[in-house]
Amino acid sequence: MATSLAAGGRAGLIHGGVGLPLRTPGTTGMVLEVLMSLGGFIELVGQLDDIGVGGYGLLDAIGWVLMKLPAVLFQLLPIGALLGSLLGLGMLASRSELIVLRAAGMSPAGIARAVLVTGLVFAVMGGLLGEFVAPPLERFARQYRAMVKFGQSGAGTGESTWIREGNMLLNVQPPTDDDPAGGVYVFRLASADALAAVGRAEVLRQAAGNQWLLDNYVESVFTPNAVETSSAGQSLAISNLNPDLLGLTLVRTDSMTGKALWRYSQYLKRNGLATRDYEVAFWSRFAAMVAVPFMCMLAVPFVLGPLRGTGTGARMVVGIGIGLTWFLLSRTLVDGGAVWGLNAVLVAWLPTLLLAAVTLWMLRRMS
Repeated sequence: MATSLAAGGRAGLIHGGVGLPLRTPGTTGMVLEVLMSLGGFIELVGQLDDIGVGGYGLLDAIGWVLMKLPAVLFQLLPIGALLGSLLGLGMLASRSELIVLRAAGMSPAGIARAVLVTGLVFAVMGGLLGEFVAPPLERFARQYRAMVKFGQSGAGTGESTWIREGNMLLNVQPPTDDDPAGGVYVFRLASADALAAVGRAEVLRQAAGNQWLLDNYVESVFTPNAVETSSAGQSLAISNLNPDLLGLTLVRTDSMTGKALWRYSQYLKRNGLATRDYEVAFWSRFAAMVAVPFMCMLAVPFVLGPLRGTGTGARMVVGIGIGLTWFLLSRTLVDGGAVWGLNAVLVAWLPTLLLAAVTLWMLRRMS
C-alpha cells in the first residue's frame, strides 16, 4: 500500500509539475507590456519633430503610437517570449520547485514540452496579430498622419490616397488581391477646371537626392485636336513633392499582409522586377513566429543549468543578450544577403533554424 501511495504521489507531482511551467504566460505578458511601453516611447520620441506641423498635435502623435503598437509587439514577440520564460522558470527554480520536479523523474525535455505549449499559444496569437491587425493599422497610421499634417483630403479613407502639389494630383491605390501592385495615377491640371494629362505608374522608387521615380509610366496628354499617349516603360521624375506624402505611395512590407506580400512578389517576378525584399519579408514573418516556441524552450536548459542559482537581473541580462544576438543575426543576413546574393528563403529561415538546433542540442545534453 505504501508503494502504491508513493507511486500515486509521484504521478500526481509529475502531472501537477507539467502545469507549473505554464505559469510563464503571466511573466511573458508582463515582459511584453514593458517592451511595448519602451517601443511606444521610442515611437513617440520619433514624432516630436512632427508635432506642430499643420494640425498634427500631441494627441495625434499618441494616436500614431497606439496604432503602431501591434507592429511593435509583433517584432518583439520572440525576445519577449524568451525573457518571459526565463523569468517564469526562474521563479520556480528560486522556490526549488524545478528541483522537486527533477527529483520526481521529470526530465528537462518534459519541462520543455510543457513550456512549448506557452510558446505555441503566443506564436498563434502573434501570427494573427501580424497578419490581420498590424498591417492595416500601420497603413492607416501613415495615411492619417499625412492627412492631419498636410490636410490631404481622402488620405485616411483606407481605400486610396489623394496627394496634391501645385498643378499635380496623385491618386495612390493600395495593393489588392485583384491588383497586387496597386498603382499611382497622376493628373496634371492645365487650369482649375481643365485637365492637361492623365498618367499611371506601376512602381515607385526613390532615386538620388530628393527625387522619386515613377517607373513604367504611361501618360495621355490632351491637346486641342487629339490625345497623345506615351509608350510604357519610361520613368517620371518628381522632385517637388514632400517626402512624407510621396512616401505613402511606396509599397511597404510592414503595411502588407502575408497574402499581399506573396501576391506582390509573384507580380514582380512575372514582370522581371526585383522580388528579394518582399520574399524575405514574407518568409521572415513565418520564421519569426516559429522562433517563439524555441525561444520559450531555450529558457529551460539555462534555468536548469548555468542560471539555476542566479538572480532575476542575471537572467534578464542573459535573455536580452540572446535576443539581441538573434535579432542582429537576422538583420545582418537580411542586409548582407543582397550583397552576397543569398537565397531569400535561406536568409529568412537561417536564424530560426540555428535557434532550433541550439535549443534541441542543449536539451539533449541535459537529458
